[in-house]
Amino acid sequence: MPISFGSSSDTSGVYLRANLPQNKWWVKSEAGDEPPLDMGAGVAIDIKNVVFGWLHIDVGVRDWQPWPSPSQQIPRPSDSHKNGFEVKCWLQDRREAEFSGNSYGLGQFIAKLYNEAEKCPEFETQIPVVQITSSTPVVIGRGTSYDVGFAIKKWIPRPEAPTEAPAAAPAPQAAPPAQAAPVAAAAAGDDFGF
Repeated sequence: MPISFGSSSDTSGVYLRANLPQNKWWVKSEAGDEPPLDMGAGVAIDIKNVVFGWLHIDVGVRDWQPWPSPSQQIPRPSDSHKNGFEVKCWLQDRREAEFSGNSYGLGQFIAKLYNEAEKCPEFETQIPVVQITSSTPVVIGRGTSYDVGFAIKKWIPRPEAPTEAPAAAPAPQAAPPAQAAPVAAAAAGDDFGF
């Protein structure tokens, strides 16, 4: 099935970053770098809506030129631009973040994740919570890249879409239902309940 493309999302300056040689993943926000993430818990990645394009990253420079589709590349803007991607994701604390990159290792990870996720029936309506299990060095030509090991932990509803139709408004009550506290406790224990 073809990949669906959308425009870049406003994540309010929250970005998922990776250092593949150290298998370290963290969040970069307006406040700076945050402590490393527990990638065993995973990150929800909207892989169905990944966008590909040309990406140039350098000190103080980030130039993103998205393609209309994977089969419709625009001309490469410069020799400094590489094949890249951009995808929306959600962290364990439910913050939305942007994940992008132009390294060979990250690009291969995104391609393998898409190909595996697309085979699942949940692909059309949900997004996967992805655990990173390893980062193994591999020789590519005369250089070294990294093969990112991963597992789809589970699938969750897309955060921007309601998971079910709203119920009819109940009659006003004097006190909240007795089940409210247990339901809230269960939701708090599931970081990807959305």
